[in-house]
Amino acid sequence: MLSIDRVRVRGWVMRYLPLEVFGTISAVASAWLGYELSGSLVVAAIAGTLGESAGYYALVVARAARGHARSDRVRRMPRRAQRVWATTWLTARAVAAEFGPAELVDTFAVRPALLLAATAAFGGHVGGWLVGKLAADAVFYAVAIVSFELGRRAILPDGGHPPGRTRASGASARPIVSATRHEGALR
Repeated sequence: MLSIDRVRVRGWVMRYLPLEVFGTISAVASAWLGYELSGSLVVAAIAGTLGESAGYYALVVARAARGHARSDRVRRMPRRAQRVWATTWLTARAVAAEFGPAELVDTFAVRPALLLAATAAFGGHVGGWLVGKLAADAVFYAVAIVSFELGRRAILPDGGHPPGRTRASGASARPIVSATRHEGALR
């Protein structure tokens, strides 16, 4: 039977909960602003959807870029232009590897189906939408976590190795910090 340790689950919560909170705040603020400016629920729904994605992925990209810019593999590059290019490439690769599969499954199949099913079962009110959203989020994060675990070397700065320690050099004089701290979290 599959056993998942508490440390790994805690790492996932610390990695994804801030994204979900920031995305939700962005969704509500955008939907409210869209409705206030237009008086249309359709505009509010579109604004909320776009706002959630913008808020969520702004934090994802900022966190990944910060982690990769501080990574040993980027900091060793002699020219600023090389460091900027490497940070951009590694960030894009990390975001696509971790969230690309989840977004494809979520956007084109799971979320619309679960929102429809939940509102059909529970009614077209806030409770039905919330049940559908939470069910879709569960599938999204299941796919994202699998992608993260399978793609750690491509997603994490320095391939998931602590700063100051490379595959070739072994241990260095710099203290090893926890992998969670080095993953590029904004703290």
